[in-house]
Amino acid sequence: LKLWTAETISQFGTQVSLLGVPLVAIVLLDASPFQVALLGTIEFLPFILFSLPAGAWIDRLRRRPILIITDVGRALSLGSIPIAWQLGVLSIEQLYVVGFVTGVLTVFFDVSYQSYLPGLLERDQILEGNSKLEISRTVAQTAGPALGGGLIGLVAAPVAILAASLSFLASAGFVTRTRRG
Repeated sequence: LKLWTAETISQFGTQVSLLGVPLVAIVLLDASPFQVALLGTIEFLPFILFSLPAGAWIDRLRRRPILIITDVGRALSLGSIPIAWQLGVLSIEQLYVVGFVTGVLTVFFDVSYQSYLPGLLERDQILEGNSKLEISRTVAQTAGPALGGGLIGLVAAPVAILAASLSFLASAGFVTRTRRG
């Protein structure tokens, strides 16, 4: 249940940041179409570069610390955006770095949570556990952009990104309370 809660929170945080970061580029930094496209490419690049190696590395490591570290890392990375905005130093280059770092950490989180589940559940519970994780992912991918858009409309993109950052800290907190490593 704690992993499911953490993964659900993380998935919604990811959806909010996927919408919020490009909007920050467009609205606050007046980014060109090329810059926004490059940002999208940079955010997706880690999935191409690291998905296969991540699986091999994670198979040799304890998953729980990876989940916690990647959530905290994503929180710090995304949290740098509203801080830089408040200080008046936000740049498109920072968004590129944040997009890449967050992408790499998301790859490792996604691979880890899927392989962590069998260590938490009994064999006859794995199908139900995987189903719940997949439902959360699907709901987040469907409702997350609307939630993110509503949040951005309500409080502005940098504040929505701060909320996404805090969601990753909440996710890390739930993973910390799981019983096995």
